[in-house]
Amino acid sequence: MYKRQPPLRDQRPEDQPKVCRQQTITLHPGDLGHLDKFRQDLPYLTPAWAGTYRAVRANTEGINGRLKSFDLDLGEPKNRPAHGRVAQTLLIALIVTVANDNFLDAWRHTHQPEPAPSDTTTELDSQEVADPPIPAGKPPPGP
Repeated sequence: MYKRQPPLRDQRPEDQPKVCRQQTITLHPGDLGHLDKFRQDLPYLTPAWAGTYRAVRANTEGINGRLKSFDLDLGEPKNRPAHGRVAQTLLIALIVTVANDNFLDAWRHTHQPEPAPSDTTTELDSQEVADPPIPAGKPPPGP
């Protein structure tokens, strides 16, 4: 059995490194080397940042919610019985593709409803149906 130790006290602010005492840090282009592509150009949570990223974030969360909804339930591993990372990745790619097709189809049915059938007779209705074409060649062999 081990003896329970009291929790460690936080360091006093003057004993903490500078990076722990300041509210923000500034990273200039090139400061991160090969990780520079992950740097955001807009300061976090400023109005400009919110205007740029709010819609993207909402769209992403909405899609994630639809993919994990009751119909698809992508978050449930039982619905993805393939074993292995590659098989799971391919299966998820296929499921997302089918889900996107369903989303687009639902949007099309909502925004572009099919026209109602008309009561007018078509040109084919007024024509007589001709005899079926006679096949060329020999008839099939009998039993």
